[in-house]
Amino acid sequence: MGARTYRTVLIGAGNVASFLKEHIKPPFELTAVGGRQRKCPLPKDADLYVIAVSDRSIPSVAEELKGVEGLVVHTAGSVPMDVLPQQRKGVLYPLQTISKTRKLSASKVPFYIEASQQQDLELLRLLAESMGSKATAMTSEKRRYLHLAAVFCCNFVNRLYGITADLLEEHEIPFSAMLPLIHETAEKVEQLTPHQAQTGPAVRWDEEVMAQQMALLNDEQRQLYQLLSKSIHDDKLRFDQD
Repeated sequence: MGARTYRTVLIGAGNVASFLKEHIKPPFELTAVGGRQRKCPLPKDADLYVIAVSDRSIPSVAEELKGVEGLVVHTAGSVPMDVLPQQRKGVLYPLQTISKTRKLSASKVPFYIEASQQQDLELLRLLAESMGSKATAMTSEKRRYLHLAAVFCCNFVNRLYGITADLLEEHEIPFSAMLPLIHETAEKVEQLTPHQAQTGPAVRWDEEVMAQQMALLNDEQRQLYQLLSKSIHDDKLRFDQD
């Protein structure tokens, strides 16, 4: 399979598309790249079509590719493979936070792949490996839970970083003060389970400290503090029972 060149069309202009454009290497050759507002029609004779657009735009782009003989895949975590009408279809989902403004090695981007045919699954595996990454086969059903878990451990956590930055900025404390804590928190769960790694006043249910801290917060921050603290303590109680 690796002895030939695979003509590849990349559709999209966002973070994932930009990452793929930079890292796709032989035996895959980008013959066309463009976002939703591209001026030229999509070629119909490529070996592989990668749809890297927003979830809601995938069906309309896939409709443009009706009748192509090449493999058509999308890169979304929560969109099932069967949204694609093509006979040869698949998914190339990168489980990573990707931003245009930050360089990222492909070795740090694991891909979760799916395809309607075994030979196409191997083609997607070859694509990932040619970029220096790894690929794991996973069904659409499992992948949606993988994506959901990623929202909790990445997107929600980053929003909490944002609240942290706001609190610190208000009192002229640099966000860099948190970096040693952030790094150790991430490294701990490589050796301990998240349950074992949990610390803080909510674990102990130290109501005096919690009340003092909530008094320093605005309404939105206070609601999040209360909700997360209760979740932490409830989890502690369940863990102790086990």
